[in-house]
Amino acid sequence: MIHDLRAITFFVKTVELGSFRACADHFKLSPSVISQHIGQLEQKHNIALLYRSTRKLSLSHDGQLFYQEAKKMVEAADKAVDLLSGASPITKGRISVTCPAALVRAPLWQKIAQFLTDNTRVEIDLRCSDKRIDLIAEGVDLAIRVGDLKNSNLRSTKIATIQRKLVCTPAYFADHAHPKKPEDLKDWNWIKMKMMPPYRRLINKNGVATDIHANHRIEVDNVEAMYQFSRMGLGLSSPPDYMVADDLEKGNLVEVLPDWTVSDMQVYALWPENVRNGSLTNQLVKHLKSQKT
Repeated sequence: MIHDLRAITFFVKTVELGSFRACADHFKLSPSVISQHIGQLEQKHNIALLYRSTRKLSLSHDGQLFYQEAKKMVEAADKAVDLLSGASPITKGRISVTCPAALVRAPLWQKIAQFLTDNTRVEIDLRCSDKRIDLIAEGVDLAIRVGDLKNSNLRSTKIATIQRKLVCTPAYFADHAHPKKPEDLKDWNWIKMKMMPPYRRLINKNGVATDIHANHRIEVDNVEAMYQFSRMGLGLSSPPDYMVADDLEKGNLVEVLPDWTVSDMQVYALWPENVRNGSLTNQLVKHLKSQKT
């Protein structure tokens, strides 16, 4: 059967193009090689597929029947190869993605939605969790992660930057001496994220950075939880700016040391190293990277 597949492909292309020579040119072989493979196929199965003359080829009755089925087989094989190479002109398929839950509110989420809107034949399994999973072990195609990356065998690229705000409630702010510099915050309570270092880096307008080691009694593993505890008056937090914009505008939160900024967080896409150009994973990464937020 394996040896037949090559001959069947040559047979279908010969019928489509009308001659051994045209088929040979297509595959960059000699006409005698094409003729020999088809002849061996006919001899092996004791059937005439093509009638040959010095001027043209024609299909036998059996050849006509065989061609209809063989053509379907070759087309199916081409489609299968397209799935591997990403050569299909239509973006389609299923992709599994993991990302931090806090990004649901981020502009990056709109980019994912736009990709799905533009490519209606794409299905997505999106897992929103702040837990960093093993992509290979879990069989996940793409991870979106925030912050420093650990060394791994995964490929990665930066796709966005998240700006943060240092905030607390007006009541919590009023209960403390108004800070003039980052060092004044050393005795304030911070809501700490488990996966983040035990300090915050604040940068002034001149680019001078100061690290403040966070005094905390509450530790969480979710940005939304950190943000909500801060909204309830339990201490300082540094959520993404898009998460706190509405509360700052309404006065539910206040920005602490507005002349200083919390260091930005970088957002990365990671995927297995054997993913090829043109794959669905590669296309989504390019879409996210080309529209940085």
